[in-house]
Amino acid sequence: MIGNMAKVESVPAQIADALLYDLPVQTIAPATISASGKQPEVTICKVPFTNQLTPDTFLRLKQFECWGGMEIQDILDEALTAFFAGKPEADRELPIKAKEKLRKKLPNLK
Repeated sequence: MIGNMAKVESVPAQIADALLYDLPVQTIAPATISASGKQPEVTICKVPFTNQLTPDTFLRLKQFECWGGMEIQDILDEALTAFFAGKPEADRELPIKAKEKLRKKLPNLK
């Protein structure tokens, strides 16, 4: 955490507030073209969560993180995106009660 503190001045206020107060960031500062003519990278909001894996699956995940050159969050995102591709249930709207409950964690949820 301390290592990231040096970069605080480079983070837009909206994102800094979201990081400090553990709020979801729905929109990122508008993209502007820098003096070099390149578009800045857009940071995507991520929602922290915890889960449990079997020891064998966790070991394979850590091995792939090391030897595959990917971070765990990217591995999980890619794996879940592929998993949901054939699952129409994943794209169905949540029932109202379930959506309201989720809004406690994600207040800017549509």
